[in-house]
Amino acid sequence: MTANLTDLGFRKGVFSETIVSTYNPDGSGNAAPMGLKLVDEQHLEMNIFNTASTCRNLKAKKCAVVNLTHDIEVFYKSSFKDANLAGKLSAEWFTKAEVVNAPMLRSADATIEVAADTMMEDGDRTEFVCSVKRLVATAQFPQVYCRAMPLAVEAIIHATRVKVFLTTPEKQKEVAELIELIKHYAQVIRRVAPDSEYTAVMADLQGRIDSWRLK
Repeated sequence: MTANLTDLGFRKGVFSETIVSTYNPDGSGNAAPMGLKLVDEQHLEMNIFNTASTCRNLKAKKCAVVNLTHDIEVFYKSSFKDANLAGKLSAEWFTKAEVVNAPMLRSADATIEVAADTMMEDGDRTEFVCSVKRLVATAQFPQVYCRAMPLAVEAIIHATRVKVFLTTPEKQKEVAELIELIKHYAQVIRRVAPDSEYTAVMADLQGRIDSWRLK
């Protein structure tokens, strides 16, 4: 289906949650949740920590695929690779992009193949401005809104911070606040989407957080 970036929900000044996929140095596929901002109809901006695999891969290959999906398991398992059976993303998740030298997610609702036009390091992050080379979106029926999806995504994002901050003494207040928020989100999800993929993800996520705290 022919579409523009704004047709897919991108707006100037608004962070949109996506999954960015790139090739690792060994040729395997990598995918990670990433908040992107619209520059214009042909450009997206992403600001990535220099220590992230996506940053390293994007600097090396100068291209990536921005994947849109409503599958919460994809968000979760691309955030925490050890949540996958082999401790890493399965090669079956990926297929080669049509135009750029990057993998794309087979399950994506839309894929945006991009090339990095500019990259600028700023402290511990690098800002990439990427141009759209190919955009494909599947035709879908309108979807009803469920509160569980954005709450689960927010919990996953918070949990990535918890994992990083747990061993930093001056961050313990923030860690405690994030964990309480995650607990609250889990309670709401159990109420609005019981026995769903969202409750399964939240149960695994909370167990994972407990295991980090015991280390």
